[in-house]
Amino acid sequence: MLTHERGPYQRVLQQLHRADLLSRRVADQHLFETIGIGRAMFLVLEALVDAGSSALSQRDIADQLGLTKAAVSRHIAAGRDQGLLHADAAPKTRRQNSVVLTPKGRQLVARGRRQRGVAERRIIADIGVVELDHTAQVLERLCLNFESTLRAH
Repeated sequence: MLTHERGPYQRVLQQLHRADLLSRRVADQHLFETIGIGRAMFLVLEALVDAGSSALSQRDIADQLGLTKAAVSRHIAAGRDQGLLHADAAPKTRRQNSVVLTPKGRQLVARGRRQRGVAERRIIADIGVVELDHTAQVLERLCLNFESTLRAH
């Protein structure tokens, strides 16, 4: 029986994909258990905090997070229903909504960031700073290689 053994490049990509999926599932579960919302909603709220005094449109949020506009619209509607944000007509164009966090939304993001810090400290204690830093450097080089390939075509 023939078996195809994966080379190091294929193994890296496979494990990278697996780590991405698992990290999203763990974050979703952990955030829901600790602050009552999932990962995608948290990322939308966090993007609004990071925008500071600048109001973001739904399209801005979608582009920044790599989500569909429909997904962002659902999260914004849910956030509005929960009192976490306001969505009003943007001053520049009436066709887009300008989205801003409420104080309750800001508090939720602060709690989520503290929970993320707890999770990060656990991973650092388990794997180690040096190993994580080396992994980040390898992934940065891999991304640069992919970006260079995309620009060349």
